Order: sequence, then C-alpha cells, then structure tokens
Amino acid sequence: MDAIIMAGGLAQRLGMEEKACVMLMDRPLINYLLDSLLGAMHIDRVFVQVSPYSPDTEQCVKNSFQGRVSILRTSGDNYVGDMVNAVKDSGSTGPVMVLMPDLPLVTSEHIDMMVKAYDEFGFPAMSVYAPIGLYRELGLRPGTVFNKKGEMLVPVGINILDSVTIDVEQEDTDYLVDIPEIAISVDSVESLHKCEEMLLR
Repeated sequence: MDAIIMAGGLAQRLGMEEKACVMLMDRPLINYLLDSLLGAMHIDRVFVQVSPYSPDTEQCVKNSFQGRVSILRTSGDNYVGDMVNAVKDSGSTGPVMVLMPDLPLVTSEHIDMMVKAYDEFGFPAMSVYAPIGLYRELGLRPGTVFNKKGEMLVPVGINILDSVTIDVEQEDTDYLVDIPEIAISVDSVESLHKCEEMLLR
C-alpha cells in the first residue's frame, strides 16, 4: 500500500503558515509521521502532497527525506481535488492511505494495524475515527465531530481509498480507535502541548 500525506494547506488555527513545518520539540511535525510511514512493514511508497501554499514544507521534506519520499504538487485550491490529483499523480494501482501531516504520535505499528484492519473489512474505503470521550479525557476539543449511528465520533485524519476508482464515491466503512496517539492531531496550541507532554513521558 502507498501512503500520501496531504501537506498543501495552512495551519490557520495554530496562527502559523504551514502546518507540516510547525516545530514539535526539535523537529517539524511532518517528520514524525514520515519516519513512521517509512518504518511501517505494509507501506511501499511514501508521498507528500504540496501546493503553492506550502513551499517550506516541500523544502523541509527534501532536506530530511531526499530519495526516500516523493513530492506531489497540486494546485492547493480544493482539498478533495488535490487529493484526487495526488493519488492519480502517484501512479498507485491499489489501496492508498491518505493522511494529514499533523499526526506526530502515530507509530509504524499503528500504521500497520490500520492496513490490516482495512484488509479485513474488505471495503474499497475506510475512514478512521476516535470517540469524542477520548478527547474529553485528554482535555482537548476536536475541530470536527460526526454523529455516527448515535455515537459522537471524531475523524482523525486518516483514510484508505481505492486508487483505481478515486474519481467516484467509494463504499466506506468506519474504523474506530480508542488510542490517544492516533487521535491527537495538532490543530491547536493545546494539542501541540499535549503532544510534547506525551513525547516526554
């Protein structure tokens, strides 16, 4: 399975320009996730989508991962359009994992666990969610919450899609995880501090 990190946007809630380049301790956010993807047993190729809005991200990835990670350039005008174009440009011919760049605590083991779940579900697409109660326990306020069959769930920013039918709506299943390291995305100063706290444990 290939993986694409969507890193063409801005970190508006953090008050900074490029989310992927936000520093967590002594490293850019995106570096943590790239290391995990490169270390995962079930990920073949790793790509980073960038846009005219994220030139620093492109340079950051080239500086640290030259030759190991490929860059995909899209317009940056529309997330879904950028994602579709990135998947097409990657040349993927099977399932592809699409991730946001702000998931620094996700490990290689977590990545492999999600790939295995996708294979077992047997659906073309899988979206990863965490229960809202987990965020309450962590003292965090998620930006987006969905009511799924009476359960309040938060999308963590990880999806697996079938690259062959990327142009059409795909039958989707939900994968619920109650794991703080997967659930915490850095979309606020509070969540950035929470990641620092957990990394220092």
